[in-house]
Amino acid sequence: MGFFDDLVLPEEPAAERTALVQLGPPREDDGQYAPPVDRFAPVLLSQLVVAGAGPDTRVLLTGWSLWPRAATLHLSVFRKTRWQSADSRRQSGLRVGLLFSDGRRVTSLDGTVTRGVRFTTSSGQVTEAATQQAIGLIPLDPGLHQSRRSLFKTDVDLYLAELPPPGEAELVVEWPDEGISETHTPIDVAALHAASARALEVWPGIEPPDPSEQPSSFARMEVSGPPGFLAPPLSRRQREELRRQEEERLRYVPRADWQHLGYRDWGDAALIRARLDGGAQPDARVGWHGTTPLHLAAEQGATEAVVMLLSHNAETDPRDDDEHTPLWYAACSADEGSVRALIDAGADVWTPQTGPWSPGRLLLTTSLAPLVAGLPEAVVLPTEEAASFRAADALIAAFGERELWTDGLGIAFVRELSEDELIRRLGADPAQCPKADPEHAPFDPADYDESLRYVGVTSVPGDPGGCVITQDGYMPSDGAVLRAITADTTAYGIYFNPKGGTFGTLARDGEVVESEEIGLPPDEPEPSAHWRFRFWQRKHTFPYGADTLAYACAAAGLRISDGREAADRGAPRRWVALPAQLQR
Repeated sequence: MGFFDDLVLPEEPAAERTALVQLGPPREDDGQYAPPVDRFAPVLLSQLVVAGAGPDTRVLLTGWSLWPRAATLHLSVFRKTRWQSADSRRQSGLRVGLLFSDGRRVTSLDGTVTRGVRFTTSSGQVTEAATQQAIGLIPLDPGLHQSRRSLFKTDVDLYLAELPPPGEAELVVEWPDEGISETHTPIDVAALHAASARALEVWPGIEPPDPSEQPSSFARMEVSGPPGFLAPPLSRRQREELRRQEEERLRYVPRADWQHLGYRDWGDAALIRARLDGGAQPDARVGWHGTTPLHLAAEQGATEAVVMLLSHNAETDPRDDDEHTPLWYAACSADEGSVRALIDAGADVWTPQTGPWSPGRLLLTTSLAPLVAGLPEAVVLPTEEAASFRAADALIAAFGERELWTDGLGIAFVRELSEDELIRRLGADPAQCPKADPEHAPFDPADYDESLRYVGVTSVPGDPGGCVITQDGYMPSDGAVLRAITADTTAYGIYFNPKGGTFGTLARDGEVVESEEIGLPPDEPEPSAHWRFRFWQRKHTFPYGADTLAYACAAAGLRISDGREAADRGAPRRWVALPAQLQR
């Protein structure tokens, strides 16, 4: 008699069965994100030790399940008090990690990566979906196995996709919410490797299943999840914030070089001090054009950094590849503290460095003129030159003190034409061009191509005054437009290119006479107007772009008294449709 014969009915006829799903050969990522439970029986290795203890909680390491080249870490959490909290998933929850002999660490807080998962649709098509996959010590879902759960004891399984390398390793546990401080427990790595080698492969050499016998789709769902008291990984935003904090901390660690400093960093006196304290050389050539730290700090107008470098015996008058000294850059920044410090240290004030321009001569055109006017060998600006600077400053001031919105703006200043005359030269009937604000313009401002077919016209007061043509686009600086409107007069058009650069076009008597990029620091051969309109001055009290607009006014021959409405993109205009021959 067979062992079970007296416990069952006589043998039933063979059942008709259809394959639900069949196991195939291992995939490339088998065992990478979860234990290979379908193919191997693990070796269970006991290690019973308290891995962390708090007033009401004990975390026990109970052992390991060893797979080929991988392991599952088994913890049991015992509590004598269960606390009620509306926020169970706290970053001060249970934290678990392993420290390897090579210095690496893997933790339950290592976050996720994007993983591609292949599946077969109901139509039989193989496709791939993206999912967020935990890495490091991967919390495993125990499912709905109630035998492993109780009110005061919870099992925690964490999967490690690689065995620790040979050598010493430690389990590290911390749980601030439960008063468990960081606790280290030694791991017998040799025992883990030995047990892993004995894991039993259940289906060696398994063949791929017959596709015709495979179902079109197969899914299984078991609603559960890892214990909620595990501290969650940081979000991407939180990781980025921690990275920034660490970078900020490391910025101020003393070091003996000037590497990894950005343009604005040269204005950070604490950072400069940290590098000097670490042994960085104050006269090192650190910039693209042979500049020294003193050049760059003076360019930022960083008085404290300038003083600090000078106190470390930095050379006062080193010249960069453009023959400029730190005092030149301090003058261009119009920074009183840096200028004073360099002059007190004996900096050369009057030797020309670009054409006739010396640092002192530049300063004579600014509010800092009293700092240098009484120095030995001081020069005096010629009367006409001083007057030209005052006239330029008056034009700049005409655009007011409020911030200007110039990005993407096209604007042309036209001398001594009325609005009606300018509209006629643009091929339109003035009677058909009433004034309207941009919201009531005869085109959709959001349609860039359509908006290029219209320009706004408004008058600008002055002696002489004139008109301006404006557009959120480049047409006011277009040569064809400027030629059409400049018979017996002059116009200067500008385009503030949002992709970089500001470009100007001068037209006179129906001809384009000059095109240039403006607003760049001037060099020796450039027009004197580039100096008068302070394209060299890095720090100023007027709004950004006001100097460029004033330069365009002067180039067109206007001496306006108030340019605020002309530069205000929200102000009403008379909108003119450009004729076909002027459109682009």
